[in-house]
Amino acid sequence: MDRDWRSLRLGIIATDAIAIVAAYAAAAAVRFGFPELLRNSPMLTACVVLGLDGFLVTLALAWQQGTYRRGALMGGHRVYPPLVTAVTYGAVTMTVLSHFVGSPLPASRGWLVGCWSGSILALFISRLVWRRVALQWRKGGALIRRILIAGANQQGIAVAQQLHDPLRHGTVVVGFLDDYERPGTEVLPGLAVVGHPSSAAIKARELKADEVVIILGALAWESQRQLAELVTRPDSPVEGRISATFYDLLTTSAELNHVAYVPMLSLNRNRLSGFNAATKRFLDQTVSGAMLLALAPLFGYWRVKAWTLRSRMFEFQSVLGTCGRPFRLAGLHAGLTGSPVLARLPALWNVLCQDLSLVGPRPIRMEELPAHERWRANLFAVRSGLTGLWRLRESEDAVEERVALDLYYVRNCTLTLDLQILLQTGRELVRRSMGRRSLLARWKAEGAKAVVLEVASQIPDAASWEEVFEGVPAEATGEGQR
Repeated sequence: MDRDWRSLRLGIIATDAIAIVAAYAAAAAVRFGFPELLRNSPMLTACVVLGLDGFLVTLALAWQQGTYRRGALMGGHRVYPPLVTAVTYGAVTMTVLSHFVGSPLPASRGWLVGCWSGSILALFISRLVWRRVALQWRKGGALIRRILIAGANQQGIAVAQQLHDPLRHGTVVVGFLDDYERPGTEVLPGLAVVGHPSSAAIKARELKADEVVIILGALAWESQRQLAELVTRPDSPVEGRISATFYDLLTTSAELNHVAYVPMLSLNRNRLSGFNAATKRFLDQTVSGAMLLALAPLFGYWRVKAWTLRSRMFEFQSVLGTCGRPFRLAGLHAGLTGSPVLARLPALWNVLCQDLSLVGPRPIRMEELPAHERWRANLFAVRSGLTGLWRLRESEDAVEERVALDLYYVRNCTLTLDLQILLQTGRELVRRSMGRRSLLARWKAEGAKAVVLEVASQIPDAASWEEVFEGVPAEATGEGQR
């Protein structure tokens, strides 16, 4: 695993270096022209000096901000702001240095701007390419993190279920360490307690584990201390992470900071508030209103067809919205169309009325409320969505798995993430219209529960825009209730 990652990291650094040099050279060619540069020796020298300065500063800051760590490549869109920061500081140092270089370059703002914008574009493309490479390596069994879970209580089991997915998350759980269960006790199918926390170093070597995830509250205080000392030693065979016992109850994300030299987790406020919340409402109503107007002839056709068939045009089901307020989710009657996509279109009216959002958590039916009771306050903190991350999974998921995606969205929702999800939705709709296999998830009633039957993922690590997923809840269609 470490050898594979080192090879991948060297490739990323080399590609980033080439991308920056190519961006600088392209900007010089556009601004000055290579023939002119070759004839003008002072200008060429200044370009080389300034370019070398920006190159070194950009790579150094990219390294310092952690863009070459394991989590950065598969960490989604979070890697891009640090890259922009590194490139920006590189361009600033070039600008400052240009005033001390005896050349016409201080007036060449066009070249400096070209270097800045070209580097950002080139680095973004580089990361997207290497991300695809990493995903292919992962499918071949490389870059998989092997994890020991320290704590076999309910919380530890829930964490293990989420992490035990090599293709989606690049992690596989190899066993549990626990104070209270005997070694050999099977906690999950195929996963057992492998030893006491005091044997973590030995078990990590035997099982070739890369990390130990410590579940706070699941172990005795002494065991937690021993594990913390183990994973922080310079010669430790494993890395360590801590999972707070209330992670699935947090509405927002948490950040580590220090107060009076004491490390503490700060709970962030809801990300969408004020201007962002108003913008989201404006986009919801503008887009849904425009689509309803554009689709008016189609709705007229369905109205006539419903009269002809002497059937209802719409069917409704009761779902829960913001603060648990129930509303009627609209959908076409099953006999009017066999397309699950078209059957969902009336829900745009719910978006226009602000019962629903274009992007948000999965709508919860009244019958499903008991299964979601522990997350109720968090899931109802924002409006449910016509599409969202909850639609992109590779297999049928348990309630906890679907809720984990909803909570991730609530904690990390931004307008950028919404746009990424909508773009992914549009792409899958085009695939379906072309007769290709669509990745749109389907929501079918099964007894008193609605479960996801068809889902797929671009792999959310939980949140680059390739990890963004799509799906639209609707009422009954020709294939069953959705």
